Amino acid sequence: EELFYAYQSPARRNTYINDHSLAALYMIARGRPIMGVMEKIISQNLETFHDVESVVDFGGGPGTFLFALSKFKTVNKYTNVERSDSFIDIMNALVEEFLSSSVPHTHVDSISCNYLKLKFQDIPTNDLCVFSYTFCEGDNSLDSLSSLVENSNMVLIIEPGTPSGFNNIIQARDKLIEKGFSTIAPCTVSNGFCPLRDSESDWCHFVERIDRSRIQRHLKNGVLGYEYEKYSYLLMSKHPSHADGKRIISRPNYTKHSVSFDICSEESSHIVITKRENKNEFKIVKKNIRGDLYRKSQGQT
Repeated sequence: EELFYAYQSPARRNTYINDHSLAALYMIARGRPIMGVMEKIISQNLETFHDVESVVDFGGGPGTFLFALSKFKTVNKYTNVERSDSFIDIMNALVEEFLSSSVPHTHVDSISCNYLKLKFQDIPTNDLCVFSYTFCEGDNSLDSLSSLVENSNMVLIIEPGTPSGFNNIIQARDKLIEKGFSTIAPCTVSNGFCPLRDSESDWCHFVERIDRSRIQRHLKNGVLGYEYEKYSYLLMSKHPSHADGKRIISRPNYTKHSVSFDICSEESSHIVITKRENKNEFKIVKKNIRGDLYRKSQGQT
């Protein structure tokens, strides 16, 4: 419970785990929701992740990203920079159990240290570096971002879908733009503009529905067989890329004859599609959820 509260409140940052039993319980309670979010992001950007062969995961815990990515492709090398020896031990056990027979085999390595104290010379050159639920764990942790991504071609950042998590995303994006990175997702405005940056009532976040096991319901005092994981994320690359559409950044409002939603755009950000004016587009768009791409010119999503 203390860990859950620490993630929910920006003022409570003590999320360090270095006990095998607690690490195992945390995996059961949080592993699946986090992995589900990662799988969703990867599936929405398959072309981007297709050429990734080397990954450095900063604060990667038990290697959750490795197992999420392995559902879509095999990488040559994965390096987990993790200060908890308990999580590293669990990762090694899981790799032996589930990935050791993979062909071709992924070389899995770990660096046992606080990633904030790591010098860029000590970080392996990589196609992708990952920060998953890490910046929310410490004050001023974003200060080291520019140095940590020096040897990376792409950066993936995932944060809790809270105003605080979104604020971390915005700060990280500003720093990465200064480093010459371009946004791949979820932003669909190329010049750094964000329609929700100064909003007082909303922030850029998405929701993934995750099935719960019986033990997860027990640990979380839950009744339902599922939960909703809210998250914010940022995927950036040193190689410019433009989204084929506009990201839906609000929960669509459906009626019998119309659907409306907001998109990530500098102008005309509110879209209304009526059944009477465009029956085919209405039929497709009414299946949309927050986070999907809206492609008006192609009449599809």
